[in-house]
Amino acid sequence: MRMILKAFCGFFCAAVLMASNPGAARAQGCSFSATNVDFGTVDTLGSGATDISGTITVSCSALLGLLSSFNGRIHIGEGSGGGDGSARQMTSATTATDLNYQLYKDSARTVVLGGDYWGHGESIDLSAFAVLIIGSGSANIPFNGRVFGAQQAVAPGSYQSNFFRDITDVRVNYRTCTLLFLCTNRTATFSFDVLAEVEDNCLVSATNLDFGSVGVLTSPIDAASEVSVTCTAHTDYHVGLDHGFYGTGPLDRFMRSGAGSSVRYGLYQDAARSLPWGTLAEGAARPGTGSGSTQNFPVYGRVPPQNTPPAGTYSDTIVVTVTY
Repeated sequence: MRMILKAFCGFFCAAVLMASNPGAARAQGCSFSATNVDFGTVDTLGSGATDISGTITVSCSALLGLLSSFNGRIHIGEGSGGGDGSARQMTSATTATDLNYQLYKDSARTVVLGGDYWGHGESIDLSAFAVLIIGSGSANIPFNGRVFGAQQAVAPGSYQSNFFRDITDVRVNYRTCTLLFLCTNRTATFSFDVLAEVEDNCLVSATNLDFGSVGVLTSPIDAASEVSVTCTAHTDYHVGLDHGFYGTGPLDRFMRSGAGSSVRYGLYQDAARSLPWGTLAEGAARPGTGSGSTQNFPVYGRVPPQNTPPAGTYSDTIVVTVTY
């Protein structure tokens, strides 16, 4: 009987000593940190998204390795740029436009990363990672980001959203317990930045210019096509047309047949066919300023009167260059 009482007293006294030692309770806890989410240079003109992943690291320590349970949730707010359940925003100090992005819990990017203090998305359940950090240890929790494509109106610049060390932006509510059933509710926070760079960019396409089927070349033959340019907002650019496969200048372009015969033609910026279209180096390019929307430039073609070559199919290829 004496031995039993002694064993019971030993356990009871250890528990009392642990509970009465505030320093021991404080020694058990976890720290949290996260990598920045840097999307680098993103393409806002194309329809494709830019994806990247980040990591939240949880590191825990326990007095004498006595941490027996760990649970809680990480809540992520909207960030300094603002946002809602559809998209968060990054802002720029040099532009008046915002860049839309979102943070997600899953790699498929279907579950928005959020929490109870924002009103959108879902928080991260820390109990799923508890097995890795019982006692003393750490765990890496992945999360994912996406900048949406087709944001043509976003002006070039550096964009960011900051998640500060503030419980309204990033809040961790968690609970730790020891093997002696001493449990503590805790609150922590951490910070990270979301970054992206939007550079000047342009897309260009063109329709074919077809003079159709003609007979003798005794009078001018006219036709028109179109060059379409989409550039980021406020981006200055020039549209130039080269001389084709066989030409030597803006007024010296030629179509050729498979037999090697030629038909001379010209390309012009105006319907009167008085302003030849050439390259930027020749001073014969067309200027423009991007708006984020597609801008169309007519190309006016003319086959002037000339000696009629043998019948056949005549063609040339023009390279359109947008300089910005």
